[in-house]
Amino acid sequence: MNRITRHDRMSSPDAGACPRAARSVRHPPSLIKGRVHATLAAAGILAMVAVAVLFGSSLAASAAPAQSARDAAGSPADSMLKATFTSSAVSVTPNLGMVELILTGNGTVQGFGAATEVVGLIEDYAVTPCGAGSYSDTAARRIVLSGGVLILHEAGMTCMTSSGLQARATYRVDGQASTGIFAEARGTGDVTVDVTTHQETLSGTLILNSPEA
Repeated sequence: MNRITRHDRMSSPDAGACPRAARSVRHPPSLIKGRVHATLAAAGILAMVAVAVLFGSSLAASAAPAQSARDAAGSPADSMLKATFTSSAVSVTPNLGMVELILTGNGTVQGFGAATEVVGLIEDYAVTPCGAGSYSDTAARRIVLSGGVLILHEAGMTCMTSSGLQARATYRVDGQASTGIFAEARGTGDVTVDVTTHQETLSGTLILNSPEA
């Protein structure tokens, strides 16, 4: 065999073929374990992050009502009371010249949102403080809001006017009976009621207890 022939055989595709089958590529066991551990560690970190996010969201949701109450206590509305209600009688009990009424109503309190009320009212027809057809009133009013329950005590009179019976009274905040952000609150003001239309208006002061107190 001359050199040219030998060179051609050596440079052909089969010239360098090895009689043994080509070995498959295998990764060292330590490298495989390392990748598995890294994958598991990454999954664990993601799971921990997900739990932390869910826990943080839960805390934020549970803290929302408390934060809302604190915001209300620090707002300008915490120094005044302005409210309107439309009420109706659910119970009427006459006895000894007096009529005991239980009223319920829906309305709004400025700065605090929607509210419902229950009023226990006593009308004394044995006295006529402002002429014929008039009578005196005393009441306990329970106003329920998202931030708590506000209790008012009221005293006044209902008088006949050109537009019908009109009730006027003064209120005093009962801070000991009130709850939530209204606990230990104080204040006084006026109440007017159009007896014909059952429209009630409250206006005066409402001073909330300081959150730091």
